[in-house]
Amino acid sequence: MQAPKKVLIVGAGPSGLACAEEILRNSLNCSVYVMEHKSAVGENPRCAGGVSLYMVNRVGVSIPSSCIVAKLKRVRIYAPDGNYWELKGNEDYGYVLDRTRFEQDMAARIEKLGGKFLLRHHVSVGLNHYQKYFNYVVGADGPASAVRQWLNLPRLKPSDIHLGVQKTITMDSHPQDTVELYFGENIAPDGYAWIFPAGNELVRIGMGMPLSRGGIESYFSRFLERQVCEYKEINSIAKLIPTAKTPKTGVYGNVVLVGDALPSTDPLTGGGICQGIGCGKAAAQAIIEGRLENYDHYMGWLRKQNNRRYKLKRVLYSFNDQNFNELVQVMKGFTPKTMSIGKELRRAALRLLWRKPRLFRKFLKYLR
Repeated sequence: MQAPKKVLIVGAGPSGLACAEEILRNSLNCSVYVMEHKSAVGENPRCAGGVSLYMVNRVGVSIPSSCIVAKLKRVRIYAPDGNYWELKGNEDYGYVLDRTRFEQDMAARIEKLGGKFLLRHHVSVGLNHYQKYFNYVVGADGPASAVRQWLNLPRLKPSDIHLGVQKTITMDSHPQDTVELYFGENIAPDGYAWIFPAGNELVRIGMGMPLSRGGIESYFSRFLERQVCEYKEINSIAKLIPTAKTPKTGVYGNVVLVGDALPSTDPLTGGGICQGIGCGKAAAQAIIEGRLENYDHYMGWLRKQNNRRYKLKRVLYSFNDQNFNELVQVMKGFTPKTMSIGKELRRAALRLLWRKPRLFRKFLKYLR
């Protein structure tokens, strides 16, 4: 009988957990170990928790109802002048998740399938050490990935890494079916601010700006003061969010990178839960087949989508306040065709550029 393949997954976030579960569900010839530096899976998540149903369905994510804290029926995109465009449909556009419960639910299924967790394990030795004992190593350890560093891959540019800061606070006036996104030079230059409902009269209010900008603390403080006078703070977090292009390959010998370590995050929105799960599933399929090179093929659709979003990111982050005001006015003039916020933003931006020839020429270089 052939000896089982040993798989080490470094990182117990959505991408690593999805990879582990997919392998264990579809292969009887793999033993899977998930290494995590935290003391428990899902501990202290740093995320707004938003997922679009477009990506949930595209990737095939299973989300128990107990993990959903809010169902999103409306998305409001605010211009600097205070006007907004509302994306609203008859169906839900997405969910806001309880990341702790969601990841713990995944972990429970993995353990039931025979997977092993190595908690409170800090990666302190080189990649060669793990390659001696495991047939495959999956780097699912986030934007500051140790596995990525071991591979001596180039660091992302500061302009392609956003710092996200967020507070969970009380705000009983915010509708629990609505997410709000705010753009503008004086709000969050080269980024945006957000308010996500979090259930029980709570919201997750945050902001993302590239490391190359700096000064996010003062921008966030001003935004928070404008939005709410008095509140009770539940928690406060900060996180690095890769917003770079998804590379052509994530395979290096018997090592594969998934999720933020790749990175696979949507460069436009910074969303990464479903994208990471898609990566994890694709890596698992390639591992089961024993042909890691297939991973890059399976990732083709996501790479193509993210690289389009990267171009749009560069366009939007080059807008001044007048351009954003015009964008929102244009968005009010058409009906959405899809359930994808990113796709609708792209349609609106292209429509604006087409209707404003001088603006189109100004930003054409970013769309090539």
